[in-house]
Amino acid sequence: MFASPVTGNEVENVINKLKGKSSAGFDEIPEVLVKRCSHYISKPLTHVFNLSFRFGIFPDLMKKAKISPLFKKGNKQDIQNYRPTAVLSVFTKILEKIMYDRLLSFLKKFNILTDEQNGFRNKKSTETALSHFY
Repeated sequence: MFASPVTGNEVENVINKLKGKSSAGFDEIPEVLVKRCSHYISKPLTHVFNLSFRFGIFPDLMKKAKISPLFKKGNKQDIQNYRPTAVLSVFTKILEKIMYDRLLSFLKKFNILTDEQNGFRNKKSTETALSHFY
């Protein structure tokens, strides 16, 4: 699969579609700040993302996440009643979305996904899967 080069407009569009949360990953940079600066940072991000696609390397710093325990239910003193949650860097989310779009486009272009594939597809869900099964 060939990943076409990333454009500055594409990076800005992905940034603008972020929710603008104030939470941040390990780098302590919140989405809301990145959204406010998108016009200024889209060009350097485009360069980094294109290098990542060209060489097939995902930057090590983008592999880090802030992990926090999230209580499920039951006794709060029992460690088994917690699950880990990972908050990724906003830059990781942007690169992930760009790659996701390219991968999905490739799969559609070459008709690789069957109609029975319901996960991670527009207008498809567990409900549509159950409906087909039934």
